[in-house]
Formats: sequence, C-alpha cells, structure tokens
Amino acid sequence: MIAAETMPLADTYSEIAAVDTVSPEEFKRKYIKTNTPVLMRKVTTNWPAMKKWSFDFFANLPLEKKVYLEKNNVLQQQGQYDVMDYRDYVRWIANSSENDANRHGYLSVFRIFRAFPELEKDVDLSLLAQHKLKNTASGWIGPAGTVTGYHVDWGDNVLAQICGRKEVRLVAPHDTKYMYVSPRFDQGTTASQIDVDNFDEARFPLFKKAKQYRVIIHPGEMLFIPRGWWHYVRSLDKSISVSNISYDAKGFVVDLLSQRVKQLLHDIGLYRVPCTCHIVHDGKRVRRNISN
Repeated sequence: MIAAETMPLADTYSEIAAVDTVSPEEFKRKYIKTNTPVLMRKVTTNWPAMKKWSFDFFANLPLEKKVYLEKNNVLQQQGQYDVMDYRDYVRWIANSSENDANRHGYLSVFRIFRAFPELEKDVDLSLLAQHKLKNTASGWIGPAGTVTGYHVDWGDNVLAQICGRKEVRLVAPHDTKYMYVSPRFDQGTTASQIDVDNFDEARFPLFKKAKQYRVIIHPGEMLFIPRGWWHYVRSLDKSISVSNISYDAKGFVVDLLSQRVKQLLHDIGLYRVPCTCHIVHDGKRVRRNISN
C-alpha cells in the first residue's frame, strides 16, 4: 500500500511503553491482560533471522509462483494491484533505490512459513503465541513508502522488524468513536475511513480528538499491538517484517470462527458487500492475497 509523504495531524504524539526485554509471565500480566501496547527493544536480538534474512537472501529462496502486490492504500483508497513472479519482485527490491515505492507494490500478509517452512526456526514468536490457542504468522516485504492505513485486528498482534524501519501510529479502543469505522469488509480486520495521508477534516472532524501514539520500530525490535487498538503502519526504508496475530479460546470462537464463516459466505458471493479483500484479475474475482 503506497502513499505520498505523510503529514502530521497532531501537534504532538504520545509515547507508548518501552522495555528492553520482558519475561513471558510479565508480558502476560502487564501487557496482554491490560491490553497495553509495548515496544520491546532487544527481544529479537538473538534470532537467527537477524543475521540471515535480507532481500538477497529471500531472492535466492526457491519459490516459483506469482504473488499479488498491493499498491496505494488498500484499506482507505481504491487499491491497485500488481502481479509479479516472487523472485523477480524481491530482486527488484534488493536492487531498487529508496524512491521506487510506487513502481510495483507491497507483498503483504505473505504466508511466509507456508512458503518457506524451514524459516520458522529463524524466529521465536512464543512470547505471545504460548499464551494463545490459535496463531497466524505473516511476512511483510516491500520498498520504502508502503502504507497500511488505520485499522484494528481482532486478535493480539506482535510485529517484529527484521530489516528497515517502520513508523507505527496507534489509537486506543476507547477512542473508536473518533475513528469513522469503514463499512468495507476485510476478514479479521475493521478499517477506518480516514486516510491520514490525504486527510479530509471536513469529512472527519472528530478524528483530531483521538489521542495518537507514535513509535518507530528499528531492526531487532518488536511491537505488541493489543486486540482492538487502531494502527497505521508506514515503511520508512526497504522493509522485512514478520507478525503474529493470536487468539485465545474466546477470541477463537467469537472473533476468528465468526469471521471465517463470514469470509466463506463472502467468497462464494452470498455475503455481497464492498470489500478490501478481492480484486479482479484476468477477468476473475479472486482474493487479493490468495497466492501469498
């Protein structure tokens, strides 16, 4: 999802809590149970991925398939898409300048461990996963300038940065009344209508009442984004990230299964609503991340 240079909408942004490391028990007690975001600066320091993973590394992995690439801000704009051979795309990023963001797009929600099962041992997402019933890991690979607009995920989420930096803005659940919930459907996600990079104050005057938090995630850092927190993510550099969205037993039934049923009905055309999850490719309506 690509956007122009972002303009700040607040005079100041609040800071979230930050720690170097945290034990699993403390993480559960202080952050999961209290639904509190936290930046962890050294939790991923010893991951093999921090030494191994790079754009050249991913370009040399054997994956002979095409992937859908998101262009523009899919959640708030009429997103465009590119389809490209996986290895050609990653080679392009490896060799691109930082000014090439609009050329191809963003490999988002990439089922990285389905494509490369051997890489799962290079990361350790157990800090969150051990406390949950269901976990879904995804990779995020793209050039500088990619944007995922404000949305909420209905599971707890950790975002670990491997290469490059990302800016993340957050708004707490109690400020949802200022976020102008979008009627467009996307599985497991609720989007805001607000495009902060092209902000229309006349349409969304209450947004400035929302308290925004802002953090820059550097390589080797992990951010915990609790269930229901609105977040906006922008890549400041060429970027490789991995995330894990996790559900406890209640969330598995109430959030995940209900969303899966709704997605199934939507995919077969029985739940027809505007969405962010489908594109038309070669004349066929397909899920935008089905090949990822």
